[in-house]
Amino acid sequence: MTSGIVTLSSSRAVVNIDLASGGRIASFTIDGDELLHTESTDGDPMSWGCYPMAPFAGRVRDGVLSHAGREHRLRLNMAPHSIHGTVFDQQWEHEGGNRFVCDLGSEWPWPGYAVQVVDVGEEALTLRLEVHAHGEGFPASIGWHPWFRTRLRSGEQLSLDASVGRQVLRDTTGMPTGEWTDPLPRPWDDCFTDVDWPITLDWAGRRRLRIQSDCSYVVIYDERAHAWCVEPQTAPPDAVNSGADLVSPDNPLVATTTWAW
Repeated sequence: MTSGIVTLSSSRAVVNIDLASGGRIASFTIDGDELLHTESTDGDPMSWGCYPMAPFAGRVRDGVLSHAGREHRLRLNMAPHSIHGTVFDQQWEHEGGNRFVCDLGSEWPWPGYAVQVVDVGEEALTLRLEVHAHGEGFPASIGWHPWFRTRLRSGEQLSLDASVGRQVLRDTTGMPTGEWTDPLPRPWDDCFTDVDWPITLDWAGRRRLRIQSDCSYVVIYDERAHAWCVEPQTAPPDAVNSGADLVSPDNPLVATTTWAW
């Protein structure tokens, strides 16, 4: 086991994984161009890099998780809700090679752990995320939260091409109402399904990234001037309370995303 920064690379791409900051990709360069926003905003651990979201992605209403007749309280890290899981700001461990692991922690009601596998190839970066249960099963959703720079250091501006279907409507606190609609005009901080992958990020032709995933949902956030997010997720927000996958010792939840250039 190691701690600190782990660097994985190919001839064109370099990925730095910050174990102390949620096992996140702290830097991702292609031919020397940094594509991620690499600094936190006001010390906010949710505002930079690309971090795995587990064992739930997005918000949980009022931080309350109800399952099998029991009610559990999660931390309110985006009051009045809980958001983005338990591992994005925890210490991860490097098991060796390109495999990383993190316990789900005491704030999650059930014992389990997350695994992330980072494969840096010559033409693509592939990420695999898993959630495992040690004993009693539990509901889970997973995904990734990358912050892509809207402007390269050489000046090129980002554009985004996303073919998405239905958009979940949100209430005034950002939670899904249960209703779906055709995509509303941008900017977005919204969850979509019926995604026609890939979603393409283009920095004025200098760099182009095609995001593919086996996830059925994506959250797109393009409301900030300095960075945008394209977040593959296995389920919409608050799904752990209704319709999320059930994880058991024999049935982990697994998702992948590939960023090709």
